[in-house]
Amino acid sequence: RVSKTMAEALLAKFKEAMSKPTPDIASASKLLSQLKIAMISFSSLPGTKSAADCNPKEILLARETYEYACLLSVALCAALPAEERGSDDQGFARHMAQVKTCYSDYASVLPSSPLQFQLQGLNLMFLLANSKIAEFHTELELIQVDQWENPYVHFPIKLEQYLMEGSYQKVLSSVGDVPAPSYNLFVNLLSGTVRDSIADSSEAASESLPIAEALRMLRMSSADELRDWAKSRDREWDVDVKSGVVRLREEHKTDIEMPSQKLIIETLSYAKELERIV
Repeated sequence: RVSKTMAEALLAKFKEAMSKPTPDIASASKLLSQLKIAMISFSSLPGTKSAADCNPKEILLARETYEYACLLSVALCAALPAEERGSDDQGFARHMAQVKTCYSDYASVLPSSPLQFQLQGLNLMFLLANSKIAEFHTELELIQVDQWENPYVHFPIKLEQYLMEGSYQKVLSSVGDVPAPSYNLFVNLLSGTVRDSIADSSEAASESLPIAEALRMLRMSSADELRDWAKSRDREWDVDVKSGVVRLREEHKTDIEMPSQKLIIETLSYAKELERIV
């Protein structure tokens, strides 16, 4: 049987590993496993007892463990090669569910958490990156309106508004404006989704684009970056630096009589409105 003092020592080491400038995810993963085993002996865990009947010290330790477990899940996903990353991180979702229980059911017996706004905003980013718009608004409604201006919460709200407006360049430019490093993973995944939507609409609207225009629309800095991105997305684009043109599709495919930027905005706006209606 692991004592509560030992569990507290494990938590301190876990938080230390995760608080380094570059989180020590190998050590943190081992410590999290040990912490979960240690918490089995607790008389109170989130969801097992009411606030009135629980042991607040045990619930507090569990809350902090799950909070840092959320950050670890994000760090583990971010450490994967780009092609192996997935925004639907079940580890994050599972740990976040426990954190939310602590925030909602035990607020009366626990001190406020310095990580609460960061994790609530991170959860909104997770849902947005997964195109779970209905769930995004459900979670947002659980946060008090006067807290929506908190930088951690306001950031995903702002990105969702950009998507609804069709302001995709603003979404792509937000990569350098995150409120915490933990947001980078979901912002990059969301940016990838937006780029794919822009590319799909561009392919439907035109056989080719000037490289400069493609770089501007996708917010890339070089033809090499554009070529590498297209290859990573299995797009058979011909980036011809000599002619200054990127060929998006074969010439025999029928053109659509609509400017590419207008088509991009309308397509994404219709999709977002449909998700909201459904």
